[in-house]
This record gives sequence, C-alpha cells and structure tokens, in this order.
Amino acid sequence: MLKLFFYHFKLYFAAYKAMAKVIKRYPSTVFGKRVEIYNQSELKLGEKVSIQNNVILHCGGADWCNNSGSITIGSQSVISPNCVFWGCGANIIIGNNFDCAPGVKIFASRTKYEDQIAYPSLNPHIFQDVVIGDNVVCFANVVIGPGVTIGDGAVIGANSLVLQDVASNTIVGGSPAKFIRNLERP
Repeated sequence: MLKLFFYHFKLYFAAYKAMAKVIKRYPSTVFGKRVEIYNQSELKLGEKVSIQNNVILHCGGADWCNNSGSITIGSQSVISPNCVFWGCGANIIIGNNFDCAPGVKIFASRTKYEDQIAYPSLNPHIFQDVVIGDNVVCFANVVIGPGVTIGDGAVIGANSLVLQDVASNTIVGGSPAKFIRNLERP
C-alpha cells in the first residue's frame, strides 16, 4: 500500500513540476485545475490567456505522429472547461480573442480510415494544420477536424461538426456545419 502511495505521489509531483515550468513561462496566463499539457515545449501562448479546468492540450511529440505538432493560442483567448486540443502531427494555430465554450474539440490529425490495414495499431493518419483567426466564437461541444481554416470573426454554433473552411464574419452550425448567415459588423 505504501508503494502505491509513493508511486502516485511521484506522478503528482512530476506533473506539478512540469506545470510550474509552463506557469513560469507564461505568467499572464490563468490556469484552472487539472490542465494537462503534453509536449509542453511546443505550446505557445499569447498574453492574458485563460485555460480553465480539465483542459487537455496535446502538442504532439509522440511516435505515432512523427514526433511533431504544436499548439499556438493568441492573446486574450479563453479556453473553457473540458476542451481537448489535439495538435499531434500538425499544428493548431489560434488567433487573438478566441472565445471557446466548454467541450470544444480541435483535432489536427485523424485516422486514415479510407485505407484498410491488417494491424489496427499501425493505422496511417492524416495530419493537417487547423488555423483559427482572430475574434472567433465556438459555442459548446463544437468539433473541428484537421485541415480546417476558420476566418476572423466567425461564429460556430453549438454541437457543430466543422470539416470544411469557414469564411470570415459568418455564422455556421450543424453536423456537418453549414453556412447560416453573414454577420454585419462595422
């Protein structure tokens, strides 16, 4: 029982030390509880970013994604609870003032299901950058797939699946996401 306690204490302490390095690197960022960051050296944050509870930021660095990938989040962006950003094998690049509601998932990779393969553990993957402009709003539970570019000022409706590019200053929604209307901004 004591061995198990020390094992968990060691894991907790290692995670605490790693997170302390990120906090020191980005002192203006506010981190919630239970934020997990993988391959922290490939995370880049702007000023005054808020990353709330239970967020997972995977910045690649694993064998299956060719040890590549990164996540960049622009200044004054808010990442709400329970979001997952999977920047493995390619990059997730988010502009300034990104407003991200709870449960948003952004993936820069996916399994290449079109190819049949004998060994599931060797499934090939597709890696494509995801680029999100400035002043974008994603409502709750949006899923954004690899290769998507979202223009400045776009709004993505709740529970949408975004697999194609979204033009600037538009509202899209649905699964798959479709154009709803243009936004009239001064």
